[in-house]
Amino acid sequence: MKWKKERQEIVNFARKIYRKGFVTGISGNLSIRVNDNYLLITPKSKCYEKIKISDIVLIDLNGKIIEGDKEPSSEKKLHIEIYKVRKDINAIIHTHSTYACILAAKELSLPIILDEQKDVLGGEIKVAKYAPCGSDEIAYEAVKALEDKKGVILAKHGAVSVGKSINEAFYICELIERLSKIYVYIKLIEKTNSFLDNSKHNP
Repeated sequence: MKWKKERQEIVNFARKIYRKGFVTGISGNLSIRVNDNYLLITPKSKCYEKIKISDIVLIDLNGKIIEGDKEPSSEKKLHIEIYKVRKDINAIIHTHSTYACILAAKELSLPIILDEQKDVLGGEIKVAKYAPCGSDEIAYEAVKALEDKKGVILAKHGAVSVGKSINEAFYICELIERLSKIYVYIKLIEKTNSFLDNSKHNP
């Protein structure tokens, strides 16, 4: 089995995002680029609580299975298209974390709210135009909205985090979730203050 270390990293981080509640059931997917032609990716319909290194699938940039007896993630096209455009990226994590999904449900981008967002993520995290899960369209829309940033919100779906390593991609997905939570609370405070101001003027 080639790239055993990278397979184990995917398994480790798959379990991490599961334990943190960034995914539930069989949602989400992870991948690592192993060379210019191949990537390792999580399989379709596999709970990450029970995932093993033998479940990880090796595919090429056309989506063809090179090694593995499982079907690769239905979002493989999303990973492939990002790797094709972003040569600086070697790992991708797609999550359905709660607060990022709130922004996704409302089709809201994540504006710069703290300094670290600009420094680490590269600026505003945009929301990609809606497209069905697993489609070619969602991959293309994600690439367009990602630009040169470290993450993207997928409309009515979830979030994607990218990094030079899977460690960085995991840190990015943690940061996007924390910033999304802060932003949701900011919007709630603004809404509350607006309601209170209107109540003062219209007793």
